[in-house]
Amino acid sequence: MKLTFLGANRQVTGSRYCLEANGSRVMIDCGLTQERGFHDRNWDVCPVDPASVKSLLVTHSHIDHIGLIPKLVKDGFRGRIFATRPTVELANVMLKDSAKIQAEDARYKKRRHRKEGRQAAHPEVALYSQDDVLKSLKLFRGLDYNAPQKVAPGITAVWHDAGHILGSASLEITVTESERTRTIVFSGDIGQCGKPLIHDSTFFQRADYVVMETTYGNRDHTANGDFEDCIESIVRRTLARGGNVVVPVFAVERAQEMMYFISRLVHENRIPDIPVFLDSPMAYDATAIFRKFEDWLDDETRELIRSAEPPLQFPGLRLTRTTAESMQINRIITPCIIMAPSGMCHAGRIKHHLRLNVGRPESTILFVGYQSRGTLGRRLVDGEKEVRIHGRNYRVNAQIEQLDGLSGHADRSGLLDWLAHFDAPPRHVFLTHGEEEAALAFEQTVRERFGFNVSVPEYGDSITLDDVGPSLVVPHDHPAVASTPQRPAIPLGDRSPHPESDAEARTAGPQANSPTTTIAKPRSNGTHKPCATNPDFEFLDSAVRRPVSFLQDDPWRVLRIQSDTIQGIDTMARALNGQRRAITVFGSARMPESDSSYAFARETCRRLGEFGFAIITGGGGGIMEAANRGARDAGTLSIGLNIELPHEQQLNPYCDVSYECRYFFVRKMLFAKYAHGFVIFPGGFGTIDELFEALTLIQTERLGDFPVILAGREYWSPLIDWLRESMLAKGCISENDLDRIELLDDPTDIAETLDRCTCD
Repeated sequence: MKLTFLGANRQVTGSRYCLEANGSRVMIDCGLTQERGFHDRNWDVCPVDPASVKSLLVTHSHIDHIGLIPKLVKDGFRGRIFATRPTVELANVMLKDSAKIQAEDARYKKRRHRKEGRQAAHPEVALYSQDDVLKSLKLFRGLDYNAPQKVAPGITAVWHDAGHILGSASLEITVTESERTRTIVFSGDIGQCGKPLIHDSTFFQRADYVVMETTYGNRDHTANGDFEDCIESIVRRTLARGGNVVVPVFAVERAQEMMYFISRLVHENRIPDIPVFLDSPMAYDATAIFRKFEDWLDDETRELIRSAEPPLQFPGLRLTRTTAESMQINRIITPCIIMAPSGMCHAGRIKHHLRLNVGRPESTILFVGYQSRGTLGRRLVDGEKEVRIHGRNYRVNAQIEQLDGLSGHADRSGLLDWLAHFDAPPRHVFLTHGEEEAALAFEQTVRERFGFNVSVPEYGDSITLDDVGPSLVVPHDHPAVASTPQRPAIPLGDRSPHPESDAEARTAGPQANSPTTTIAKPRSNGTHKPCATNPDFEFLDSAVRRPVSFLQDDPWRVLRIQSDTIQGIDTMARALNGQRRAITVFGSARMPESDSSYAFARETCRRLGEFGFAIITGGGGGIMEAANRGARDAGTLSIGLNIELPHEQQLNPYCDVSYECRYFFVRKMLFAKYAHGFVIFPGGFGTIDELFEALTLIQTERLGDFPVILAGREYWSPLIDWLRESMLAKGCISENDLDRIELLDDPTDIAETLDRCTCD
């Protein structure tokens, strides 16, 4: 068995390791190197032939852990990529954004170098394309915590919560080779205890070998005091000077944590009513994933989400996706808060905002995460008076602030506490993911405090793990895991099983339960268990969804209908909490963003949100996406009720709460039951169907004084005229029925009409 260190060795970024056993290779992480002095490694040929790698195991979705995966695939990797379910979803966002940024940077550098008449050290092209990203995403397989997965012959891995970001994991890898078993724990990035949003990290008590991060190996976080007090003070001082607060954030976790703290300040009226921008398509989509995986968040956050003061939305919050929206921020005269990636300022939209604010003495640049050596963020934190941004030098006149304790990494004390839970010394501890001085300082501390065999590998080192004797990990007597944070395994709104990975987990089952495996016993609510094969019990398991087939008899249909209805009602009741006015919005799922109806729907729902309405849609694309997006713009609750069909639309990323209905009529019942009115935008047959169903409900007096707005006179007037000339003339409907329907063209008129109707 051999372990090769291929990144994040005596540096922080670029995590990558290769484990070889039984003639197979398994790679752990494949991250982008972000320190300027090590950029060559991103372009270098991988020291291990990508085609020879059986599987890739991912600890979490930060770019310094996944950013080279598309290049690995481009160069020949064809195995499977295993990660937790949230990590798979976040990787989809992160890698697409990474490819986009690289393409933009390559074009910009090419123009700049041509203008300056110089040759770049590397080709002025992206490391990989969007096509490479799409090929990579097809290889991902999502897993739950605490679920053993066979990843290569004789090699089984288990993902445990690392408490760093949503879905982050420490890996417990068990290798059986030549009748000898060894357990290796890869810490991944270890999170701070007591952080908002997510659970604390898992502690281990036994392992043969440990590969451990040391980002803060030589220091503890500075005691900044209460984070909310500090942020409030910085914001108030900056606003008093008439400046902006510019916050470089990582799109995943740090952005959401800042939203959490700012939302509390806004809800408690501790900061003035000012615009707060999260300027990043990636952070926008990542925030939607946080909302989707609500059940993976900690108890306090889940309670806040269900309260009247949800932590990831608040008045004044503006989430921007497009370049045009980002550019509009720079035209705002009044002071504001601007959050944008990347957290270390090495790329992304933050560089544009720094360029416009770093020279303003009235503005503040607030750093809330670790800044690697050689990055623009590190130079600003270190107090450099002049920095280079987009090829030009800028004088630093802005106030530079840093809140150390907001880092997603455990500090030195936290890392030592993590190691202190081992009740027997591992055979060896390898220290990685830390600058050289930090890793070496932590090595000395570990040796002095615990007496462990410990070392700091160099880049490219290969270590043969050929010690003799029994494993230090013995199931039942000496399990690997000391404590596992409680975590429901299946996220809200993602109840469907993953057939391929589930099947592989079952294939790994016999090995996972053998005496050589170190599976932690999950708490009763910590791991999703497949439903019993007896169909008598299937309907009792709300997490199980078999594929829909309309061509076969379904003896459990009545029970499925009841289950679908109960789950839908539970989702809606929890979301609205009996206090929220809501409007259901209908429209074509095929309407492109370029169509004027899309902008009309978005603005209408933004205005409805400002009047306090929650927005309910079918959760798909087109008009539904625009409506949910408008709700997000207003900081109001955005709900998507999708439908489970083989080729139905995918859930759009702007839903705070979602539920996937099995039956059409259950979804239609939920639309009517929880709404105080309908707004129907132009569309196809489905949209017209919604109008006739609304008429039916009106005729049968099922809707009470329920208003129905048809948005867009030009589209709807011919149809209403036809109803009057034909059906009304024949007595099929009454004038009173048609009087319940209003045709309006203006978003404000629609919002005011519904507000008036639902308040009367």
